[in-house]
Amino acid sequence: MIDQAESLRNMIMESKEVPPRKASGLVKIFAVVSGKGGVGKTNVSVNLAISLAQMGKKVLLMDADIGMTNADIVMGINYDHDLFDYLEGRAGIKDIIYEGPEGVKVISGGAGLLKMESLNEDTQKTFIDELIELGGFEVMIIDNGAGISRETLSFITFAHEVILVTTPEPTSITDAYRVLKAISIYRLKPTVKLIVNKVASIDAGEETYTKLQTTAKAFLMVDVENSGYIFDDVRLEKAIMKQEPVVLAYPHALSSTNIRDIAAKIMDETMLVQNISTIKQLGNRFMKIFGS
Repeated sequence: MIDQAESLRNMIMESKEVPPRKASGLVKIFAVVSGKGGVGKTNVSVNLAISLAQMGKKVLLMDADIGMTNADIVMGINYDHDLFDYLEGRAGIKDIIYEGPEGVKVISGGAGLLKMESLNEDTQKTFIDELIELGGFEVMIIDNGAGISRETLSFITFAHEVILVTTPEPTSITDAYRVLKAISIYRLKPTVKLIVNKVASIDAGEETYTKLQTTAKAFLMVDVENSGYIFDDVRLEKAIMKQEPVVLAYPHALSSTNIRDIAAKIMDETMLVQNISTIKQLGNRFMKIFGS
């Protein structure tokens, strides 16, 4: 675990360069994580991706929950192939990138993410080059698996920003703190953005944020930023049953408004310029995660 932590920290130090604000081909990367399942992490990832696309951004959503990919279910699309099929030679790069709502591009990592690091450098580079060539995206959202794993920690380091999703439930708060603790111990990020989902009121959201922010400030080397709250909305549940993202199924729902507000906040230009990568740097980030 020490070698892993050192490797992750080295990746951070090697990706400090910030390109000029006006440069073309810039990519902003968000890793969406949670301490446990059932807090709505994938729903947040999908609806944020669509909201950003509606703002005019070219978005790539990577479904990186190994073995439990379900962004396709939320978006109402079917994965015929995933990254594993590509790496096994059963599918081309175009076959594993799907067209989601509002032009969002979706790629299913699946078990292929486990296979990436065992590949030789040429094969890894081919995948990265083909992905980037087809890309043209400005924002990448990585929907990670719940909890703490090697893959999740790697993608936290890979991303510019980490979005932690929790709910006001005590077990969810406890597990969210464990994620913050891991980020702090391995010095992966100085700041984490928090979204409190399924809140009954603003007060409930504020209380949850304050608990995590206060505890992290006292005991951890990580700052918790309040990125917003999403209300417990019956129309969100209806959208899930319809296999439609709530921002499309019920655009005027309270939860849809909450998500759009969060999207606007995290993509504020003053924040966007702080951490972005050129397309070339994005390829370097992939190689640092999966390189031999």
